[in-house]
Amino acid sequence: MRDASLLSRENYFIAFEGFAETRLPEAAVRVFVCGSENETDLLLNLPGTVDRWHIDFRSYAFYSATSEDFTSMSGCGTAPAYRIYHQSDLLTFLAHQSNLKEQEKQRGIHFLHFSFACMEHQVDIISSEKPLIQLLNTK
Repeated sequence: MRDASLLSRENYFIAFEGFAETRLPEAAVRVFVCGSENETDLLLNLPGTVDRWHIDFRSYAFYSATSEDFTSMSGCGTAPAYRIYHQSDLLTFLAHQSNLKEQEKQRGIHFLHFSFACMEHQVDIISSEKPLIQLLNTK
């Protein structure tokens, strides 16, 4: 199993490497992560020991990476590292603090919360479109 569904599997761990805003038509923002079934591989990050991923979003309303020290991880347990929320505290906050709801009405879209529970970071992206997830190389 070496496709995008691997990110949603329990006991597959990911580590955040960075964001890049791009000028590509298929990727307004790209998320770089590496992954492994073994958390130690992610900590050591030795060549050939981790999978490398690009996660591309054609559009976004919001993206962030929060340091693990400032993230509430209650209830996560062994849940998958990649989750999609139709409703979340972040979506509610943005609905009240930005024009997210007006944009949904004007564009006829619905924003979703894409969440990546990475080692040492929580990565969150608000977008109306599911990402294109590409496995670049496997260990």
